[in-house]
Amino acid sequence: MKRRVVIVGAVRTPIGALGGGLASFQAQQLAAHVIKGLLGSTGVDPAAVEYTCMGWVVQDPRCPNLAKTAAELAGVPPTSPGTTFQENCASGGAAIHSLVRRILLDEVSLGIAGGVESMSNVPRYLFTGRIKNQLYGDMTLVDGLFGALTDAEVGEGELMGLLSERLVDKYGVCREEQDQVAYRSHRAALEAWEKGAFDGYVVPVEVPQRRGEAVVVARDEGPRPVTLEQLAAAKPYFKRDGGTITSANASTLNDAAAVVLLASEERAAELKLEPLAEIVAYHNIGVERSLMGEGAFKVIPPLLARAGVELPEVDFFEINEAFGAVVAAAYHFLPELKVERTNQWGSGISLGHPVGCTAARQIVDMVHQLRRRQATLGVTSRCVGGGMGSGEVLRRM
Repeated sequence: MKRRVVIVGAVRTPIGALGGGLASFQAQQLAAHVIKGLLGSTGVDPAAVEYTCMGWVVQDPRCPNLAKTAAELAGVPPTSPGTTFQENCASGGAAIHSLVRRILLDEVSLGIAGGVESMSNVPRYLFTGRIKNQLYGDMTLVDGLFGALTDAEVGEGELMGLLSERLVDKYGVCREEQDQVAYRSHRAALEAWEKGAFDGYVVPVEVPQRRGEAVVVARDEGPRPVTLEQLAAAKPYFKRDGGTITSANASTLNDAAAVVLLASEERAAELKLEPLAEIVAYHNIGVERSLMGEGAFKVIPPLLARAGVELPEVDFFEINEAFGAVVAAAYHFLPELKVERTNQWGSGISLGHPVGCTAARQIVDMVHQLRRRQATLGVTSRCVGGGMGSGEVLRRM
C-alpha cells in the first residue's frame, strides 16, 4: 500500500505590504515566528521535528540556510537538520515537495516545510570592485528586488510583467478580462476576511515600536475595495504603448511566511495528530521562459493525471495571480475551469505575492478552505520565473 503524507498543521502570517507593517522583520525572523506559531497550534514537541525545509527566493548572505536557523530560533533542537530552497515563485512548493519525498522514502516521519519572503528587506548589491582592482571611479549598486523580477535571458532583459504581455498576445486576453480577475480577487479576499475564513490560523505578528506599545499586524494588508471603473482607469505599466497589464491587475510585492507540519499517516496516528489534508500529488513542468506565465495552468492537466483526478472533480482551484493575465489565460486554455471555483479567497493581486512564501501560502489557505467549506479536492498552482509551472493536489481528510 502506498504510504500517505498528511498535513497535520497549517499556518501563515498576515501578508504585509512592501514597506508596510512587517517591514521591520527580516525573513529569518518571519520564518521563526510562523514556525513557533505552527508548533504552538499543533502542540507538537519541537524535539519531534526531524527536518525543516523552507523556500526563500532573494536569499541574504547574512543568513545562510534559513530553514535550519529559523527552526532553531523557534525551538527546534540544533540536532534537527534543514534545507533552504530557491525555485523562484515555487520555492515554498519546492520545500514542501522535498519534505514529502523524504517522508515517502522513510528518511523522516515528521517535519516542517514552507516558505518566506521579506521583499521589504531585499538588499542592493555591489557586483564590482572585489577582484577588478578598481582604484578609482564610481560603482553602481544593483537592486536585488528589481533583478529578481527580471528575466535577463529574454530580449535585453524583461520584467515579468512584460513577459506576461506576450502571454496576453498568445491567448487573446483582453484588458477587461484582467480587470475582472483583479476585481473578483479583491472582493473574494475581503469577503473571506469579513466571514472569518482566515480566523484561527493566520498568526498575528507583534511589531515592536521605538516608542510606545507594540503594534499587532493581524490581517493581510493588500485586499481593498476597488471598482471596475478604478481598475479600468489604471495606465499600462510594463508596455506603455498598447499594453494591458497595470499595477492594479498585477500582484504586489510583499512580506510573509507560511508553513505546514507534514507527517506520515502512521506518525500522525502515533502522536494523536488530526490529519487535515493529504498531499495527493505534486508536479513541475517547464515552459518557454518568454511565456513563463502559462506554467501556472499548463501544469494542471499533468498534475491531475498524476493524481488520477478529472478537472470537474476538483472543488476549488487557486491559480496564483502573479498577473490577472495568467488567470484570464487559464480560462482560455482550460475551458472546463469555472470562475466560481477559482481563487475564491483571493490570490496574488489581492492577498499579495511574497514570492518565496506564495506556494506555501496557497497550500495553507487551500487546506483551510477545503475544511471550512466542506469540500474534498483542491488544486494550487503558480507560474515560475525562468519558465516553469508548479502545483499540488490536496484532499481533505
